[in-house]
Amino acid sequence: AKLAYFHDHVLLLGRKTARERVATFLLGLAERARRRGDPWSPLALPMGRTDIADHIGLTVETVSRAMTWFKRQGVIDLPNPSSVSIRQPDALRVIADGSAGV
Repeated sequence: AKLAYFHDHVLLLGRKTARERVATFLLGLAERARRRGDPWSPLALPMGRTDIADHIGLTVETVSRAMTWFKRQGVIDLPNPSSVSIRQPDALRVIADGSAGV
């Protein structure tokens, strides 16, 4: 399982656009919450925007722009800086997979 995670993370850092990376990160958090038996939305963000940016190889500004774009599109809601509500999980998956053409 760890090897698969690291493989996916390398792919995330090397081949995905900024929006795809942020979408993949959010979906990963939702999946981990689901496996623990926690609700997948709203999600508690375990780290700040700077740490998220470092984790997925982006700048904090780029992460913030992607989150704002997702919010404007109605894909997520940001009730506070430490949580995110996924309003359209299928749309987020399309973005993460690179099929959205955005």
